[in-house]
Amino acid sequence: MKQFLLTLVSMWSIALLSAQPLLIPVGKNTATGSYSRHFQQVISAWANPAGLSCLSSFAAGVYTENRFLLKGTSLYAAMVAVPVGSGAFGGSVTRLGNTAWHQQKVSGAYGRQLGRKVGIGIQFSSETTATPGFGSNNTVSADGGLLWHISRQLHTGLHLYKSAGMPVIYSGGAGFEASRDFLLTGEIRKAGDITTVKAAAYYRIVRAMALEMGIASAPFYNNAAVIFFLHALRIDLAVGFHPQLGITPATSLIWQLSNRQEVE
Repeated sequence: MKQFLLTLVSMWSIALLSAQPLLIPVGKNTATGSYSRHFQQVISAWANPAGLSCLSSFAAGVYTENRFLLKGTSLYAAMVAVPVGSGAFGGSVTRLGNTAWHQQKVSGAYGRQLGRKVGIGIQFSSETTATPGFGSNNTVSADGGLLWHISRQLHTGLHLYKSAGMPVIYSGGAGFEASRDFLLTGEIRKAGDITTVKAAAYYRIVRAMALEMGIASAPFYNNAAVIFFLHALRIDLAVGFHPQLGITPATSLIWQLSNRQEVE
């Protein structure tokens, strides 16, 4: 019972301070590549299903974080993308919690190109919250996204997320691909009465390594990552910092070949 109560208090505090669903990662900004074409990967498509329109080969990934170093709040996720024609199907399983309490989401998504400049995507999820001895609760959520590739360098996008019992979360942003090795992104997210502004930078300093940094407001939040590449394998070692709740180490593994090329 003590572990259960501590878990509930921790979850309530995290939800209140982060102003977002519990199953959204906080150890890393997984949406950094969402506002781009060449920097899309299976985890950014997990954040915005419109990103599936940019994936042209089979991709798979896993993500894990130890949220705020709390024993009972580890998050695990696995996702895949399977290209079909001018689009791709995606699937993911996400789980947060411990033996005393857990929340889990199983999702299926589809994204595709609409002409040369536009990509769309939609995702449906089944979410389960369970507490041994107290039963479980099941809800359905949906989210959709749009990407507009204005030019080779400039990209914009929108994303909407709705889960039962929660307000719609709106987000929109833009990305600037200065080169195939450097990306700048900015995003504004609206969740109820709370507006969050995010900014991130990605720089591949050598063929085998890249650096990523990001900041966010409401609440103020920083994250950074060192990324290693080995052929088609990408390894992200990241950490997020919240001024009240502390640090969240995160690790992700992605297996993915190159993305779709733009057609002029």
